[in-house]
Amino acid sequence: MGVIKKIGCLSLLSMSVLLSCGGADATPETTGKTNPPNIVFIIADDMGWDVFGKHIGSSENKAKTPVIDSLATQGVTFTNFWANPECSPTRAAILTGKYGFRTGIGGVEAPQVGYLKSTETVIHKYITDKTANAYATAHIGKWHVSLNSDLKAPENFGIQYFSGFLRGGVTDYYNWTQVSNGVESNVSTYATTHFVNQSVAWIQKQTKPFFLWLAFNAPHSPFHRPPLSLISDQTLSESASAISANPFPYYLAAIEAMDKEIGRLIHSMTTAQRENTIFVFIGDNGTPPRVAKTPYTSSRVKSTLYQGGVNTPLIICGKNVSRKNQIETALVQAPDLFATFADMATTGTTAYQDGMSIKPLLSSGASPQRNYTYSELFTSVGYANEGYTLRNQNYKLIHLTSGTEYFYKIDTDPFEQVNLLLQPLTLEAQQNLDNLRQIKTKL
Repeated sequence: MGVIKKIGCLSLLSMSVLLSCGGADATPETTGKTNPPNIVFIIADDMGWDVFGKHIGSSENKAKTPVIDSLATQGVTFTNFWANPECSPTRAAILTGKYGFRTGIGGVEAPQVGYLKSTETVIHKYITDKTANAYATAHIGKWHVSLNSDLKAPENFGIQYFSGFLRGGVTDYYNWTQVSNGVESNVSTYATTHFVNQSVAWIQKQTKPFFLWLAFNAPHSPFHRPPLSLISDQTLSESASAISANPFPYYLAAIEAMDKEIGRLIHSMTTAQRENTIFVFIGDNGTPPRVAKTPYTSSRVKSTLYQGGVNTPLIICGKNVSRKNQIETALVQAPDLFATFADMATTGTTAYQDGMSIKPLLSSGASPQRNYTYSELFTSVGYANEGYTLRNQNYKLIHLTSGTEYFYKIDTDPFEQVNLLLQPLTLEAQQNLDNLRQIKTKL
Protein backbone atom coordinates (compact mmCIF):
# COMPACT_ATOMS: atom_id res chain seq x y z
CA MET A 1 0.00 0.00 0.00
CA GLY A 2 1.26 3.51 -0.80
CA VAL A 3 2.20 4.47 2.73
CA ILE A 4 1.42 8.14 3.35
CA LYS A 5 -1.13 8.81 0.65
CA LYS A 6 -3.32 5.72 0.85
CA ILE A 7 -3.20 5.31 4.59
CA GLY A 8 -5.24 8.51 4.77
CA CYS A 9 -8.23 6.72 3.24
CA LEU A 10 -10.50 5.93 6.16
CA SER A 11 -11.99 2.75 4.71
CA LEU A 12 -8.61 1.21 3.93
CA LEU A 13 -7.18 2.54 7.16
CA SER A 14 -9.98 0.99 9.19
CA MET A 15 -9.34 -2.29 7.40
CA SER A 16 -5.65 -2.23 8.32
CA VAL A 17 -6.42 -1.42 11.95
CA LEU A 18 -9.11 -4.12 12.00
CA LEU A 19 -6.46 -6.59 10.89
CA SER A 20 -4.13 -5.30 13.57
CA CYS A 21 -6.65 -6.22 16.24
CA GLY A 22 -7.82 -9.43 14.60
CA GLY A 23 -7.69 -12.89 16.07
CA ALA A 24 -8.67 -11.66 19.52
CA ASP A 25 -12.23 -12.91 19.83
CA ALA A 26 -11.69 -16.53 20.76
CA THR A 27 -8.00 -16.93 21.44
CA PRO A 28 -7.66 -19.36 24.35
CA GLU A 29 -5.37 -18.43 27.19
CA THR A 30 -3.29 -21.55 26.55
CA THR A 31 -2.58 -20.31 23.04
CA GLY A 32 -1.41 -17.01 24.49
CA LYS A 33 1.11 -18.89 26.61
CA THR A 34 2.51 -20.96 23.74
CA ASN A 35 2.54 -18.06 21.32
CA PRO A 36 3.29 -14.96 23.42
CA PRO A 37 1.87 -11.75 21.96
CA ASN A 38 3.84 -8.80 20.68
CA ILE A 39 3.20 -5.60 22.64
CA VAL A 40 3.33 -2.16 21.04
CA PHE A 41 3.07 0.60 23.65
CA ILE A 42 2.58 4.11 22.25
CA ILE A 43 2.87 7.30 24.29
CA ALA A 44 1.64 10.69 23.09
CA ASP A 45 3.44 13.51 24.90
CA ASP A 46 1.11 16.19 26.37
CA MET A 47 -2.23 14.94 25.02
CA GLY A 48 -5.35 15.10 27.15
CA TRP A 49 -8.97 14.12 26.69
CA ASP A 50 -9.97 17.67 25.74
CA VAL A 51 -8.34 17.32 22.30
CA PHE A 52 -9.01 13.66 21.60
CA GLY A 53 -11.83 11.16 21.36
CA LYS A 54 -15.47 11.20 22.38
CA HIS A 55 -14.99 11.08 26.15
CA ILE A 56 -15.28 14.81 26.94
CA GLY A 57 -14.99 18.17 25.26
CA SER A 58 -16.29 19.80 22.08
CA SER A 59 -15.92 18.07 18.72
CA GLU A 60 -14.58 21.25 17.12
CA ASN A 61 -11.59 21.16 19.47
CA LYS A 62 -10.62 17.59 18.63
CA ALA A 63 -7.71 16.46 16.50
CA LYS A 64 -8.38 14.21 13.51
CA THR A 65 -7.38 10.75 14.73
CA PRO A 66 -8.99 8.04 12.54
CA VAL A 67 -6.31 5.49 13.41
CA ILE A 68 -6.49 5.84 17.19
CA ASP A 69 -10.28 6.04 16.92
CA SER A 70 -10.20 2.70 15.09
CA LEU A 71 -8.07 1.20 17.84
CA ALA A 72 -10.73 2.29 20.33
CA THR A 73 -13.46 0.75 18.17
CA GLN A 74 -11.57 -2.54 18.17
CA GLY A 75 -10.83 -2.59 21.90
CA VAL A 76 -11.31 -0.98 25.29
CA THR A 77 -11.13 2.72 26.19
CA PHE A 78 -10.34 3.34 29.86
CA THR A 79 -11.86 6.68 30.84
CA ASN A 80 -10.52 6.70 34.41
CA PHE A 81 -6.82 6.18 33.72
CA TRP A 82 -4.54 8.35 35.85
CA ALA A 83 -1.07 9.38 34.77
CA ASN A 84 1.09 11.93 36.59
CA PRO A 85 0.74 15.66 35.85
CA GLU A 86 4.11 15.74 34.08
CA CYS A 87 5.99 13.42 31.76
CA SER A 88 9.01 12.10 33.68
CA PRO A 89 7.09 10.72 36.68
CA THR A 90 4.54 9.02 34.42
CA ARG A 91 7.30 7.31 32.44
CA ALA A 92 9.18 6.34 35.59
CA ALA A 93 6.01 4.91 37.14
CA ILE A 94 5.34 2.74 34.09
CA LEU A 95 8.99 1.70 33.74
CA THR A 96 9.25 0.59 37.38
CA GLY A 97 5.68 -0.06 38.55
CA LYS A 98 6.32 2.36 41.43
CA TYR A 99 4.93 5.65 42.65
CA GLY A 100 7.19 8.65 42.26
CA PHE A 101 7.93 9.00 45.96
CA ARG A 102 9.63 5.59 45.75
CA THR A 103 11.74 6.37 42.67
CA GLY A 104 12.43 10.03 43.48
CA ILE A 105 10.93 11.20 40.18
CA GLY A 106 7.95 13.42 40.89
CA GLY A 107 8.03 16.16 38.29
CA VAL A 108 10.01 18.09 35.70
CA GLU A 109 12.34 20.92 36.67
CA ALA A 110 15.37 22.75 35.32
CA PRO A 111 17.86 21.42 35.93
CA GLN A 112 16.24 18.02 36.28
CA VAL A 113 17.35 16.26 39.46
CA GLY A 114 15.03 13.25 39.69
CA TYR A 115 16.44 10.27 37.80
CA LEU A 116 15.98 6.52 37.81
CA LYS A 117 18.51 4.84 40.05
CA SER A 118 20.69 2.17 38.48
CA THR A 119 19.19 -0.36 40.90
CA GLU A 120 15.71 -0.05 39.41
CA THR A 121 14.36 -2.86 37.24
CA VAL A 122 12.55 -1.49 34.18
CA ILE A 123 9.74 -3.35 32.45
CA HIS A 124 11.87 -4.28 29.43
CA LYS A 125 14.45 -6.05 31.61
CA TYR A 126 11.72 -7.64 33.74
CA ILE A 127 10.11 -9.19 30.67
CA THR A 128 13.48 -10.37 29.40
CA ASP A 129 14.36 -12.01 32.70
CA LYS A 130 10.96 -13.53 33.42
CA THR A 131 10.60 -15.06 29.95
CA ALA A 132 14.17 -16.40 29.73
CA ASN A 133 14.96 -13.90 26.98
CA ALA A 134 12.00 -14.97 24.87
CA TYR A 135 11.21 -11.34 24.02
CA ALA A 136 13.04 -8.73 21.98
CA THR A 137 12.70 -5.28 23.59
CA ALA A 138 13.09 -1.76 22.26
CA HIS A 139 12.51 1.80 23.44
CA ILE A 140 12.21 4.31 20.62
CA GLY A 141 11.70 8.05 21.11
CA LYS A 142 11.62 10.01 24.35
CA TRP A 143 13.40 8.74 27.49
CA HIS A 144 13.72 11.64 29.99
CA VAL A 145 14.37 9.69 33.19
CA SER A 146 18.19 9.84 33.23
CA LEU A 147 20.94 12.43 33.02
CA ASN A 148 21.18 13.93 29.54
CA SER A 149 24.89 13.13 29.58
CA ASP A 150 24.34 9.44 30.34
CA LEU A 151 24.22 8.40 26.69
CA LYS A 152 23.85 4.66 27.33
CA ALA A 153 21.36 4.88 30.19
CA PRO A 154 18.53 2.96 28.45
CA GLU A 155 20.86 0.14 27.40
CA ASN A 156 22.39 0.04 30.87
CA PHE A 157 18.91 -0.64 32.28
CA GLY A 158 18.73 -3.74 30.11
CA ILE A 159 16.79 -2.38 27.15
CA GLN A 160 18.03 -4.31 24.14
CA TYR A 161 17.62 -1.48 21.61
CA PHE A 162 17.25 2.26 22.18
CA SER A 163 17.02 5.04 19.64
CA GLY A 164 15.65 8.43 20.56
CA PHE A 165 16.48 11.37 22.78
CA LEU A 166 17.21 11.66 26.48
CA ARG A 167 15.90 15.17 27.15
CA GLY A 168 12.38 16.42 27.83
CA GLY A 169 11.78 17.25 24.19
CA VAL A 170 13.31 18.13 20.86
CA THR A 171 14.07 21.78 20.19
CA ASP A 172 13.04 21.46 16.55
CA TYR A 173 11.03 18.60 15.03
CA TYR A 174 13.07 18.94 11.84
CA ASN A 175 16.52 19.31 13.41
CA TRP A 176 17.30 17.38 16.58
CA THR A 177 19.87 15.14 18.24
CA GLN A 178 19.37 11.40 18.35
CA VAL A 179 21.07 9.07 20.81
CA SER A 180 21.52 5.37 20.06
CA ASN A 181 24.02 2.90 21.52
CA GLY A 182 25.72 5.76 23.34
CA VAL A 183 26.32 7.78 20.16
CA GLU A 184 24.79 11.16 19.31
CA SER A 185 23.89 12.13 15.76
CA ASN A 186 21.96 14.93 14.09
CA VAL A 187 18.62 14.08 12.50
CA SER A 188 16.78 16.31 10.02
CA THR A 189 13.84 13.95 9.39
CA TYR A 190 10.57 15.06 11.00
CA ALA A 191 10.76 13.52 14.47
CA THR A 192 7.38 11.76 14.42
CA THR A 193 8.18 10.20 11.06
CA HIS A 194 11.68 9.23 12.15
CA PHE A 195 10.45 7.37 15.23
CA VAL A 196 8.06 5.36 13.09
CA ASN A 197 10.82 4.70 10.54
CA GLN A 198 12.97 3.37 13.39
CA SER A 199 10.12 1.28 14.75
CA VAL A 200 9.26 -0.22 11.36
CA ALA A 201 12.88 -1.12 10.71
CA TRP A 202 13.28 -2.70 14.14
CA ILE A 203 10.06 -4.74 13.93
CA GLN A 204 10.99 -6.07 10.50
CA LYS A 205 14.17 -7.57 11.98
CA GLN A 206 12.42 -9.45 14.77
CA THR A 207 12.10 -13.24 14.75
CA LYS A 208 10.57 -13.64 18.21
CA PRO A 209 7.87 -11.88 20.23
CA PHE A 210 8.67 -8.24 20.88
CA PHE A 211 7.90 -5.44 23.30
CA LEU A 212 8.16 -2.02 21.66
CA TRP A 213 7.87 1.17 23.72
CA LEU A 214 7.28 3.97 21.19
CA ALA A 215 7.40 7.38 22.88
CA PHE A 216 6.56 10.21 20.50
CA ASN A 217 7.61 13.79 21.16
CA ALA A 218 4.30 14.83 19.58
CA PRO A 219 2.27 16.82 20.31
CA HIS A 220 4.67 18.40 22.87
CA SER A 221 6.05 21.84 22.05
CA PRO A 222 7.66 23.40 20.08
CA PHE A 223 4.48 24.01 18.13
CA HIS A 224 5.13 23.63 14.43
CA ARG A 225 3.57 22.71 11.11
CA PRO A 226 4.02 19.02 10.32
CA PRO A 227 4.72 17.89 6.74
CA LEU A 228 1.68 18.69 4.60
CA SER A 229 1.48 15.04 3.53
CA LEU A 230 0.53 14.15 7.11
CA ILE A 231 -2.20 16.72 7.79
CA SER A 232 -5.53 17.70 6.28
CA ASP A 233 -5.30 21.49 6.67
CA GLN A 234 -3.13 22.51 3.75
CA THR A 235 -3.55 26.22 4.57
CA LEU A 236 -1.48 26.20 7.76
CA SER A 237 1.35 28.70 7.55
CA GLU A 238 4.91 27.85 8.50
CA SER A 239 5.57 31.33 9.86
CA ALA A 240 6.66 31.65 13.47
CA SER A 241 4.38 34.66 13.94
CA ALA A 242 1.31 32.71 12.82
CA ILE A 243 2.17 29.84 15.15
CA SER A 244 2.80 32.19 18.05
CA ALA A 245 -0.48 34.05 17.46
CA ASN A 246 -2.55 30.83 17.56
CA PRO A 247 -0.69 27.61 18.36
CA PHE A 248 -3.84 25.50 18.80
CA PRO A 249 -4.32 24.35 15.17
CA TYR A 250 -0.64 23.42 15.06
CA TYR A 251 -1.01 21.40 18.23
CA LEU A 252 -3.92 19.52 16.67
CA ALA A 253 -1.94 19.07 13.46
CA ALA A 254 0.89 17.43 15.40
CA ILE A 255 -1.60 14.92 16.81
CA GLU A 256 -3.08 14.27 13.37
CA ALA A 257 0.39 13.68 11.92
CA MET A 258 1.22 11.30 14.75
CA ASP A 259 -2.04 9.44 14.16
CA LYS A 260 -1.29 8.98 10.48
CA GLU A 261 2.21 7.73 11.24
CA ILE A 262 0.81 5.23 13.77
CA GLY A 263 -1.33 3.95 10.90
CA ARG A 264 1.78 3.53 8.78
CA LEU A 265 3.47 1.59 11.56
CA ILE A 266 0.51 -0.76 11.91
CA HIS A 267 0.23 -1.30 8.17
CA SER A 268 3.96 -2.07 7.89
CA MET A 269 3.50 -5.16 10.04
CA THR A 270 2.73 -8.51 8.47
CA THR A 271 -0.73 -9.93 8.94
CA ALA A 272 0.68 -12.54 11.31
CA GLN A 273 2.41 -9.86 13.37
CA ARG A 274 -0.70 -7.68 13.57
CA GLU A 275 -2.89 -10.59 14.59
CA ASN A 276 -0.47 -11.47 17.39
CA THR A 277 0.01 -7.90 18.71
CA ILE A 278 -1.55 -5.97 21.58
CA PHE A 279 -1.62 -2.22 20.98
CA VAL A 280 -1.65 0.13 23.98
CA PHE A 281 -1.99 3.90 23.57
CA ILE A 282 -1.80 6.57 26.31
CA GLY A 283 -1.29 10.27 26.89
CA ASP A 284 1.49 10.82 29.44
CA ASN A 285 -0.16 13.86 31.07
CA GLY A 286 -2.74 16.50 30.31
CA THR A 287 -2.79 19.13 27.61
CA PRO A 288 -0.36 22.08 27.99
CA PRO A 289 -1.91 25.25 29.46
CA ARG A 290 -1.27 27.28 26.32
CA VAL A 291 -3.58 25.09 24.23
CA ALA A 292 -6.04 23.82 26.85
CA LYS A 293 -9.69 23.77 25.83
CA THR A 294 -13.11 23.39 27.43
CA PRO A 295 -14.05 21.70 29.72
CA TYR A 296 -10.59 22.41 31.15
CA THR A 297 -8.89 25.74 31.79
CA SER A 298 -5.23 26.66 31.53
CA SER A 299 -4.87 26.43 35.31
CA ARG A 300 -6.26 22.89 35.48
CA VAL A 301 -4.33 20.88 32.92
CA LYS A 302 -0.70 19.75 32.62
CA SER A 303 1.37 20.34 35.77
CA THR A 304 -1.68 20.26 38.04
CA LEU A 305 -3.37 17.51 40.06
CA TYR A 306 -6.77 18.34 38.61
CA GLN A 307 -8.41 15.90 36.20
CA GLY A 308 -7.09 17.89 33.25
CA GLY A 309 -3.56 17.08 34.41
CA VAL A 310 -3.84 13.44 35.43
CA ASN A 311 -6.83 11.86 33.65
CA THR A 312 -5.54 10.94 30.19
CA PRO A 313 -6.43 8.59 27.32
CA LEU A 314 -5.76 4.84 27.59
CA ILE A 315 -6.81 2.51 24.77
CA ILE A 316 -5.98 -1.19 24.41
CA CYS A 317 -6.85 -3.51 21.53
CA GLY A 318 -5.44 -6.55 19.79
CA LYS A 319 -4.50 -10.10 20.69
CA ASN A 320 -6.62 -11.56 23.51
CA VAL A 321 -8.70 -8.36 23.75
CA SER A 322 -12.19 -9.77 23.26
CA ARG A 323 -14.11 -6.67 24.34
CA LYS A 324 -14.79 -4.45 21.33
CA ASN A 325 -15.71 -0.78 21.26
CA GLN A 326 -16.13 -0.81 25.03
CA ILE A 327 -15.88 2.08 27.50
CA GLU A 328 -14.40 0.91 30.80
CA THR A 329 -14.73 3.11 33.89
CA ALA A 330 -12.51 0.99 36.16
CA LEU A 331 -9.84 2.93 38.02
CA VAL A 332 -6.38 2.50 36.49
CA GLN A 333 -3.07 4.21 37.35
CA ALA A 334 0.31 4.48 35.64
CA PRO A 335 2.11 1.81 37.75
CA ASP A 336 -0.56 -0.69 36.68
CA LEU A 337 0.88 -0.73 33.17
CA PHE A 338 4.10 -2.42 34.37
CA ALA A 339 2.13 -5.34 35.80
CA THR A 340 -0.17 -5.33 32.77
CA PHE A 341 2.70 -5.59 30.28
CA ALA A 342 4.33 -8.32 32.35
CA ASP A 343 1.01 -10.18 32.47
CA MET A 344 0.49 -9.78 28.73
CA ALA A 345 3.97 -11.19 28.13
CA THR A 346 2.90 -14.38 29.96
CA THR A 347 5.34 -13.92 32.84
CA GLY A 348 2.74 -14.98 35.38
CA THR A 349 2.87 -11.55 37.03
CA THR A 350 -0.51 -10.07 37.94
CA ALA A 351 0.66 -7.52 40.54
CA TYR A 352 3.97 -5.73 41.00
CA GLN A 353 5.07 -2.99 43.40
CA ASP A 354 2.28 -0.35 43.28
CA GLY A 355 0.49 -1.79 40.26
CA MET A 356 -1.98 -4.50 39.38
CA SER A 357 -2.60 -5.97 35.94
CA ILE A 358 -5.67 -4.81 34.04
CA LYS A 359 -5.36 -7.65 31.53
CA PRO A 360 -8.51 -9.37 32.91
CA LEU A 361 -10.52 -6.25 32.03
CA LEU A 362 -9.67 -6.77 28.37
CA SER A 363 -11.94 -9.81 28.25
CA SER A 364 -14.42 -9.20 31.08
CA GLY A 365 -15.82 -6.03 32.59
CA ALA A 366 -16.68 -8.05 35.69
CA SER A 367 -13.00 -8.63 36.53
CA PRO A 368 -11.58 -7.48 39.89
CA GLN A 369 -10.77 -3.76 39.99
CA ARG A 370 -8.68 -1.54 42.22
CA ASN A 371 -10.55 0.65 44.70
CA TYR A 372 -8.35 3.74 44.45
CA THR A 373 -5.82 5.51 42.24
CA TYR A 374 -2.98 7.80 43.27
CA SER A 375 -0.92 10.48 41.55
CA GLU A 376 1.52 13.11 42.72
CA LEU A 377 3.67 16.08 41.75
CA PHE A 378 6.85 17.11 43.52
CA THR A 379 10.22 18.65 42.70
CA SER A 380 13.22 19.96 44.59
CA VAL A 381 12.00 23.49 43.85
CA GLY A 382 8.63 23.38 45.61
CA TYR A 383 6.17 24.75 43.06
CA ALA A 384 2.75 25.92 44.26
CA ASN A 385 0.92 23.06 42.54
CA GLU A 386 2.87 20.30 44.25
CA GLY A 387 1.16 17.64 46.32
CA TYR A 388 -0.72 14.41 45.84
CA THR A 389 -4.18 13.26 44.83
CA LEU A 390 -6.23 10.15 45.58
CA ARG A 391 -9.60 9.03 44.32
CA ASN A 392 -12.00 6.16 44.70
CA GLN A 393 -14.95 5.52 42.40
CA ASN A 394 -16.95 8.47 43.74
CA TYR A 395 -14.67 10.96 45.52
CA LYS A 396 -11.34 12.67 44.92
CA LEU A 397 -8.96 14.40 47.34
CA ILE A 398 -6.22 16.84 46.30
CA HIS A 399 -3.71 17.68 49.03
CA LEU A 400 -1.14 20.36 48.22
CA THR A 401 2.18 20.55 50.01
CA SER A 402 1.12 23.97 51.28
CA GLY A 403 -1.64 22.27 53.25
CA THR A 404 -4.48 23.43 51.01
CA GLU A 405 -6.98 20.69 50.22
CA TYR A 406 -9.76 20.15 47.69
CA PHE A 407 -12.37 17.43 47.87
CA TYR A 408 -14.77 16.57 45.04
CA LYS A 409 -17.60 14.14 44.40
CA ILE A 410 -15.89 13.18 41.19
CA ASP A 411 -18.59 10.86 39.84
CA THR A 412 -21.12 13.71 39.63
CA ASP A 413 -18.64 16.63 39.45
CA PRO A 414 -16.05 15.35 36.95
CA PHE A 415 -14.58 18.79 36.26
CA GLU A 416 -14.11 19.66 39.93
CA GLN A 417 -16.33 22.69 40.25
CA VAL A 418 -17.48 22.29 43.88
CA ASN A 419 -14.90 21.91 46.65
CA LEU A 420 -16.86 20.03 49.30
CA LEU A 421 -14.50 21.21 52.03
CA LEU A 422 -16.02 24.67 51.77
CA GLN A 423 -19.24 23.39 53.32
CA PRO A 424 -20.29 20.88 55.99
CA LEU A 425 -19.72 17.33 54.73
CA THR A 426 -22.45 14.75 54.52
CA LEU A 427 -21.82 11.51 56.40
CA GLU A 428 -21.06 9.75 53.14
CA ALA A 429 -18.58 12.42 52.07
CA GLN A 430 -16.83 12.41 55.45
CA GLN A 431 -16.48 8.63 55.38
CA ASN A 432 -14.95 8.77 51.92
CA LEU A 433 -12.58 11.57 52.91
CA ASP A 434 -11.45 9.58 55.95
CA ASN A 435 -10.99 6.50 53.78
CA LEU A 436 -8.82 8.33 51.23
CA ARG A 437 -6.67 9.83 53.97
CA GLN A 438 -6.24 6.41 55.54
CA ILE A 439 -5.17 4.93 52.19
CA LYS A 440 -2.49 7.62 51.90
CA THR A 441 -1.04 6.75 55.31
CA LYS A 442 -0.59 3.15 54.19
CA LEU A 443 1.21 3.84 50.90
